[in-house]
Amino acid sequence: MHTGFGWTPTYYTPNLYCANCGYGSLRPQYNGQAKHVRANSAYEALPNTAASNFPNYGTGVSTGNGNNYKNGYFTVPDYTAALAGSTFPGVAAGLPPVPGISRNSFDGPGYKDLDAALTKAFGLPKMRVVGDDAKLEIRADFFNLFNNLNMNVPSIQNNIAATNFGQAQSALGSRTINFQARFSF
Repeated sequence: MHTGFGWTPTYYTPNLYCANCGYGSLRPQYNGQAKHVRANSAYEALPNTAASNFPNYGTGVSTGNGNNYKNGYFTVPDYTAALAGSTFPGVAAGLPPVPGISRNSFDGPGYKDLDAALTKAFGLPKMRVVGDDAKLEIRADFFNLFNNLNMNVPSIQNNIAATNFGQAQSALGSRTINFQARFSF
């Protein structure tokens, strides 16, 4: 059981440095006010509930350019000054602003599971072919025994402009049972 791994909100803009580089991820300024809930329900696809980390998603303060970033929780950094005056394709005149939010600044959903194993060994009588200490062992391994829902932290949508920002897109494995038998001699 643990509180969850960290994740970082970002803002993606195409062609930040050059048209074909693929770089376009900026870290926004965090204005506070968001909840820091580690429950799985805060990362499910229920953005307008009180359990969500970003309640009333999509109905808040506008950034001035027609976009709304989660009720004013985030402000997109101004990177246009860094691109102004570029003289050579792919070379910016300045650097983008300093990131406003640090890496892994939000806690991901909590994780809990219980793994267990049951084992029983049956001794076999002494035989010339199998030796003195022959036995048959039956084993069952249970992973996530109580079938808890655990969100996959790398699947959390971290782009603040996405409609499903802050929501996990997948979950980790459900209950798994592994049976085996082993004959040793």
